[in-house]
Order: sequence, then C-alpha cells, then structure tokens
Amino acid sequence: MSHIERRLKDKEEMKQSILDAARKIAGKEGWQAVTIRKIVDEIEYTPPIVYEYFENKEALFKELIYFGFHMVHKDIEKAKQNESDPKKLLTNISLVYWNFAHKNMDLFQLMFSLERPTPSKEMMNIFNLSENIFLELAKNNKKLSQELLMNWVCLNHGAISLLMQLPSPPHFLKKDPRELYISIIQRFISSL
Repeated sequence: MSHIERRLKDKEEMKQSILDAARKIAGKEGWQAVTIRKIVDEIEYTPPIVYEYFENKEALFKELIYFGFHMVHKDIEKAKQNESDPKKLLTNISLVYWNFAHKNMDLFQLMFSLERPTPSKEMMNIFNLSENIFLELAKNNKKLSQELLMNWVCLNHGAISLLMQLPSPPHFLKKDPRELYISIIQRFISSL
C-alpha cells in the first residue's frame, strides 16, 4: 500500500470513527444529546479533527441520514428483484423498513425525525417506487394512490416507532412485535 493510499484509508477510518461515535452517543442518550464535544471525548481527539470532516453537527447528521437511506434503498432493490405482485412487494418493502429499524434504531429515529434534510437520490428512489406501487394498486387513480401512499407511510413508520418503544406488546395480543407489525401491515395491504 502506497503512502497516499494509506493516508486515504486513515482519513476514511477517522471519518467512520466520528460517525460511529455519534451513533454510539445517540444509542445511549438520544440524538439531542449528540454534541461535537461528546464525539471528540468518545474518539479521544480534539474538535478540529471533527471539523476537518464535518462543517457542523447537522452536516454529520445529514451524512448519517443519507447513509441510512442508502442502506434501505439497497435492501429494497433486493426485495424488488424477485417480486412482481404489488401487494407482496409492498409487504416486502415494509419488512425492509422493519428489519432496518430493528437493526439500526438510532439511524431510523434520525432518518424519520422532523429535522431530516432535503431528499437524497435514494430517498427519492424509494418514494418513487412506493408511489408507482400505489398507482398500480389504485388502477392509475393518482389522487387515491397518493392518499393510500400517505396512509401506508404513516402506518408503517408509526407502527415501527410504537412497537419498538414498547418493552413488549400488550398482553392480550400475544404476539412478538415483528409478528404484530406484519399483521398490521398485511391487514392494510389486503384492504387495498
């Protein structure tokens, strides 16, 4: 490995350690607790190192959000490859969101917070794919498809958020959170 290649690798590793530190802090204390000071304490460097990579905390958050949507988009593309039925595809996409949120709760919270930045390419690709699925299900009725899309987005994100916050579902449901989520989503999709 050349000197230049090594420097580039070191820079990427430092950038990643900054992003990882922000996620670690958020995982323990929430995103509102993430500060540049806490990040530098976590990585044991000084603030100028962080500012070398990110203009401010919002730029760091933006990078994490775009990274999260890139991961979701990649998984949706995989789910899309083997499914042509729009209802089954919608179920699979919903499960991509569930699985992502379950593995990356900190990122999921940041990605769907009110402070999220302007859409990235992946965000728009996900939205367009979802919009096309609902347009097909609504038999090209644009107004209905947009209403159904908003219903699904609200149901999907609301159910994930609520079920992830509960220590366990209410005793009378007798289902684990993932099973409950799937039944909620499938009930909505079968009603279309």
